[in-house]
Amino acid sequence: LLFGLVLGTPWILTIWTLLLLLSNLLLWDNVASVPMCAMRNGRCFVSLKDMFHIAGSLSHEISQEVSGMLTEFKNHYAEVHGLQNTPVTSCHTSSLPIPANKQQARKTNYEVLLKSANTLLSAWSNPLQHLQKELATLKGVPAGVISKAKTIKEKDSGLLEGVRNLYNMIGNGETENYPAWTELSDDEDARILAFYNMISCLNRDSKKIDIYLNILKCNISKPNNC
Repeated sequence: LLFGLVLGTPWILTIWTLLLLLSNLLLWDNVASVPMCAMRNGRCFVSLKDMFHIAGSLSHEISQEVSGMLTEFKNHYAEVHGLQNTPVTSCHTSSLPIPANKQQARKTNYEVLLKSANTLLSAWSNPLQHLQKELATLKGVPAGVISKAKTIKEKDSGLLEGVRNLYNMIGNGETENYPAWTELSDDEDARILAFYNMISCLNRDSKKIDIYLNILKCNISKPNNC
């Protein structure tokens, strides 16, 4: 029934609705204390495991989309602009206090992991709007890159809504300041390099979000085998 619901309705609304149900469940100190089912009228509506499965699957899907966009962008502009050998400069999220890799994430408590996912998703909300809009202004940009940017923005927005709602419920309500978007140069070559750097950073951060949410998913579904 759950997956019929997912396939039969707009996925953004579905993921937001399912994650919204977690709001009343995730006031945790440890996984064992979390109710394993969302109840409606005395009946199990959807399991916590299923809700995390959707969140983890969506984050993984986004990560793969970003990786594909980066590869297509790099391959298209590589010969003229030498992107294959261009190092990535500092990302606008580099200073954020979040787990740097899977090893650190595994040692991080669940509340902090959810906060870290919320922080990264929020930090990319504004830049992704600009990325989707500004990519189309590049000369000869592949249609596939533009299409992927649109898809990524839509999916990221859906995931952010759910994760933000969860964090607002279980966090302490503090207001965070997210890194600001830096305007692009008018020079075409500089813009291409800036987009390459931006997509590379997005690729890095999407992998982190994927790690965080899938560790949470694993600890809910297989708490003794993660």
